[in-house]
Parts: sequence; structure tokens; C-alpha cells
Amino acid sequence: MNIKKCDICKKKLQGDPVKAGVGYFGREDFCFKCGKPVLDFLKKYKLLDEEKK
Repeated sequence: MNIKKCDICKKKLQGDPVKAGVGYFGREDFCFKCGKPVLDFLKKYKLLDEEKK
């Protein structure tokens, strides 16, 4: 069983986590509370790219 935890606050992730990464390099998983500042920064500088499922 694979249990995902937020890389900042270490809480168990539920639902869809916020994922941040560059290319094929390591990706970090964040809960929405910890990932919100990351998303705001990426949106502000238009660096956000939606992941296709």
C-alpha cells in the first residue's frame, strides 16, 4: 500500500494532491494548504502547466 504524505507538513494526502516538479526530475506532493503558495507563485509568473491525465 502506497501512502502519500505532504512533503512540507507530513500530513496524509487525501483526494488530489498539488504536485510540483520540473520536467522529468523529482516531483513533490503537497496538501492544498501547503501547495497554495506554490500555485499562486506559478500563476503569477505564468509558469503553470496543467498535467494531462
